[in-house]
Amino acid sequence: MAEIGRFFAGQNLLMQLLFLGIVLASGWVVLRPFKKLHPYTGQVLVLVGILWVGILFYFVTFSFRVPRFTSVATTGATVPRFWFYVLLPIILLAFIPMWKGHEVPDQKSGNVWRVGVVFGILLLSLVSFRFIGYYISSALFLVAVMWVLESRSKIELIAIPLGWMIFSYFFFARLLYVRLPVGALFAGLLG
Repeated sequence: MAEIGRFFAGQNLLMQLLFLGIVLASGWVVLRPFKKLHPYTGQVLVLVGILWVGILFYFVTFSFRVPRFTSVATTGATVPRFWFYVLLPIILLAFIPMWKGHEVPDQKSGNVWRVGVVFGILLLSLVSFRFIGYYISSALFLVAVMWVLESRSKIELIAIPLGWMIFSYFFFARLLYVRLPVGALFAGLLG
């Protein structure tokens, strides 16, 4: 597994996108014989893409250098592997209603501009990590994406990002001892 991890870790973004394209095309080919899943093709391919990214991160963790003798219970591989193990049942739970035909089918056409806006917001969020840190950047990302997806409930727009910040702090910083970037703006205040 370490060789597979090193292989994927050594690939550039273009190659990673090519692998993702191959996986999605393969998923589409596998999906074609199942007529009852045709109305959910987009949703199934999103699940396949998420699963691929999880598998990719899982394998890459085997290329991480881990000290032989350490008293720390977590390593750099802990969080990606944890998320992979959490993703598996979530993907299965999302797929079951599609298999049973109880899920709302894909729309005939979507809003392509929303994809571009969300991608732009994601890029801004990643760039802003350096300046305002992970916690605030991810909260602002959630608010912006919820707004683009037409969530206008003030309670949701406040509670979800705030809940995510609190969860992230306690889970990553306190439980797993993972230092998330606080940003240059707050580095002096928080150390």
